[in-house]
Amino acid sequence: MVRTFLTFITAIVVLWLGISVLYLPRYATTVGDNPVTKTPLERGVHYDDVTITSDELALPGWWMPAENPRAALMFVHGAGSNRTSHFIDSLNFYAALVNEGISVLTVDLRNHGNAPKTDGYLTMGINESRDVFAMSRWLDAQVPRTLPRLVMGASMGGATIIQALAQGLQVSGIILLDPALNTVDSLMHGAKVTTHLPASLFLPFAWATSTFYGLPTGDTDTARLAEQIQQPLLLIQDPDDPVTRLPFAQALAAANDHVQLAIAQSVPAHASCIQNKGRWGSHVAAFKCDNAWTLSEINRYITGLAL
Repeated sequence: MVRTFLTFITAIVVLWLGISVLYLPRYATTVGDNPVTKTPLERGVHYDDVTITSDELALPGWWMPAENPRAALMFVHGAGSNRTSHFIDSLNFYAALVNEGISVLTVDLRNHGNAPKTDGYLTMGINESRDVFAMSRWLDAQVPRTLPRLVMGASMGGATIIQALAQGLQVSGIILLDPALNTVDSLMHGAKVTTHLPASLFLPFAWATSTFYGLPTGDTDTARLAEQIQQPLLLIQDPDDPVTRLPFAQALAAANDHVQLAIAQSVPAHASCIQNKGRWGSHVAAFKCDNAWTLSEINRYITGLAL
């Protein structure tokens, strides 16, 4: 009886490990359809439709110029999202930035939104970083370099920016919103949020995905690269974010004196600003839940750059 039980348990473990290595990584990194159906005009923001070429991919996006701009900002969305993320309340966020005198450029990253598919998989910033360089080249051609250039990313968008900076992206300022600094942990807790199962159960899947499927690891580890950034960086962190978690933001701030960590207020589970997000809770919800505080932190940071 004991031997039969042990054999059964061993079979279950082996099966789970096989699923974790061979099936779950491709399932978890596949980008589903998420077309863009709204525009900034719905928030009263003038915009131009733009097409930005990245690796011969025509990425659709928007250029939202401020009337008297003091900076231009490239906004990079997160995994499985697009330029109109309701998690962030992107359209209202763009309107607020433009009202603050910050022109905004945003696109759908490859495999996301209305952008072309490559293989249909996300890489947590490795391949997507090339799209940020394409955005930067577009700005070079359209906007005088005398106008300070900022880059901001949410979740995987933050990781994408860190990867681009490590490859030489030149900007005046960096703003990250709940960035995915630890890929393995983010995958584990993303799976927890999705399935309601313990995060530890997904460690084999998260490790295999990072190790064998082209996500940040080793020399491309996002947290390690972020520790090497040598210019002021504003990191806005939701303290109760269940996926891109506070301890990793705190560890980065402790390791890199250039990181300014701004921790948002905790958001009660019953708060209206997160009611349509399910177990994703306060993930990238700082602006949606407290737009005044978020804008004040961004303005404080920009003023401190002495642009």
